[in-house]
Amino acid sequence: MNSQMKDLTQSTSTHQPSHIIVFGGTSGLGLALALHHQALGWQVSVVGHSMEKITHIKKQHSNINTHCCDLTDSVQTQSLLESLSDVSFQRVIYSAGSYTNERVHHLSQVDSDQMLAINLQAFEQVFRWASEQLKRQSYPSDFNENNRRSLICIASIAGIMDYPYTSLYAKSKRAMIAIASAYRAALSPYHIQVNCIASGYIDTQALRDLNNGDASHKPFIMTTQTAIDHIMQAIDEDVELAIFPRSMRYITRALNHLPKPVLNWILRSKLDKPS
Repeated sequence: MNSQMKDLTQSTSTHQPSHIIVFGGTSGLGLALALHHQALGWQVSVVGHSMEKITHIKKQHSNINTHCCDLTDSVQTQSLLESLSDVSFQRVIYSAGSYTNERVHHLSQVDSDQMLAINLQAFEQVFRWASEQLKRQSYPSDFNENNRRSLICIASIAGIMDYPYTSLYAKSKRAMIAIASAYRAALSPYHIQVNCIASGYIDTQALRDLNNGDASHKPFIMTTQTAIDHIMQAIDEDVELAIFPRSMRYITRALNHLPKPVLNWILRSKLDKPS
């Protein structure tokens, strides 16, 4: 009996915490999600392109693993993924994103390339790699709701709307939602959950920067903590597509039920730049 107790104690003491990798995790919502998981006892790794932000994280949170990578560079991204292939992890969150207000600024070649690369191409690259890594992991004998292998992507409520004049940003987020849904179906036999988050406006520094330092005028804007609460609930309840806040979910649902000509007229006149 004493020997069995000793073995159990050793097994418990050597148990490794769950590991999460957050792409786009050096600022904004991504960093908030990383810190939230750390507070829950997870081992955390973050990926970002800004050395300034990475240096700040190293000073403030020395036990967070940081990786610098320009996700617009597929070769650099692949090199990072290969270096992470020997690392065991249970969850990946893709929170990286690029946005240009196409209603105000005409889309330049640089803006177009960056949005397509980060919002869609790098996302696909990361999800393909992460899914293969998770599939190689054996199904845990001590499986419970807290150690489910999972892939999470942060899309946008802008991707819910379907009309001809939608922006590149919205189209890429709509594609992200569809890709996540396909991965969810494909990975179900492996007991790997896939969740896509389509939120409204979140009061992050990036959003404030896009609005001259103040984004309080944005409809139904929510705090980062409120968004974290919604996201974690969606993950815990394994919601395929989490759309929030509730008011925005109802509005988009109502708009999508309008006749196409009416929807096109409303959104072109209210949301898009003049032709």
